[in-house]
Amino acid sequence: MESEGMAMFHKELAITQPFPTFRKAQFMDLALKKQALRMLTYGLYVVMCNDGGEVNAFTANWLTQVSFDPPLLAVAVENNTKSLPMILRSRQFTVNVLHAGQRELAGKLGKSALKSPDKMRGIQYSIEPDGFPVLSAALSWVACEVRQVTPAGDSTLLVAEVVNAGVLAEGEPLTMAAAGFRHAG
Repeated sequence: MESEGMAMFHKELAITQPFPTFRKAQFMDLALKKQALRMLTYGLYVVMCNDGGEVNAFTANWLTQVSFDPPLLAVAVENNTKSLPMILRSRQFTVNVLHAGQRELAGKLGKSALKSPDKMRGIQYSIEPDGFPVLSAALSWVACEVRQVTPAGDSTLLVAEVVNAGVLAEGEPLTMAAAGFRHAG
């Protein structure tokens, strides 16, 4: 239960209208911006969704834990994907943590399902009793229910509560740097 002081604080911070659009920095060096953004560190995860028995997966790296209580994660999903509408309809997804040696799997699932509709062929997974898909080759997984959806440029930010979790193996998680993947910036 939220304290009265925190409730008042959140009420004061409530944004009822979007922030105004600011002009872009006129003097920003685009090459330096790209270089700086590429220095941010990211893990690589497989996000899976199940919408009425149709399962899809994509590689995600813009993902972070945002709260301990309740346990919340935030993930940014590109707007022009097959998975985003599936997640918005089902209101749930699973985050699967990849092993450090699973670069090829991350690359395969990083392809657009709209352009590569057979990308799930050969991918082994199970469906938990509550409908969450779990990647068989994952180190661990967390099942999430969407609590908030926020437009964020060319992506949509999903804030979701962790409602179940499991550990399938021990090992080091895969990162963007270890995989050799880079953002355009």
